[in-house]
Amino acid sequence: MSDPQLPGEPPESETLALLQQIRAGDGEGWRVLYERYHDPLLFWVRMHLGASLRRFLQSEDVFQSAAVEWLRDLERFEYRGEGSLQRYLRRLILNKIRDRADFYAAEKRRPAEPLDEDALPDTAVAYRDHETYERLERALADLPEELREVVLLHKIEGLSTKEIAARTGKSDDAVRKSYSRALARLALRMGGDAEGADG
Repeated sequence: MSDPQLPGEPPESETLALLQQIRAGDGEGWRVLYERYHDPLLFWVRMHLGASLRRFLQSEDVFQSAAVEWLRDLERFEYRGEGSLQRYLRRLILNKIRDRADFYAAEKRRPAEPLDEDALPDTAVAYRDHETYERLERALADLPEELREVVLLHKIEGLSTKEIAARTGKSDDAVRKSYSRALARLALRMGGDAEGADG
């Protein structure tokens, strides 16, 4: 069965080539890189903001703040094997979410002043492919929490079913079955077919 079009990051080989261009002084390389990662990372932010933080935070703000930091620190990033860039980006985003969660929990404040967007490309922060991603968000929202977590860990974070089993305290077989059920439900919701877990 085919995958119901769950998104992922661009191929890492292409990303590394763009990083080399940026380090060589090609400003257009950053714009291309930003565009390629925009929708997947914005989607990842939205999937990790809890309901309580959504009352205070806009996912676009978290994404922009992480993108500004990424741009500033890009030249110092050290490639350490396949997946290291994705892990770096996800860590930035998770840190932003945690920092702001701690801020609101401790101070009971309203959101901070608007973020400085001067370093970003001149483009609005919203899904480029809004139809695909908004439809996917609705489909994921319809899943039970347990099934949604397996999909996000496997398809968005890139964990194997064995790694998910270790994190959640379940067996690999149970994770595979949950993943297959989740994809089947997503396929029905999104009008496609689902594939089994590939561990």
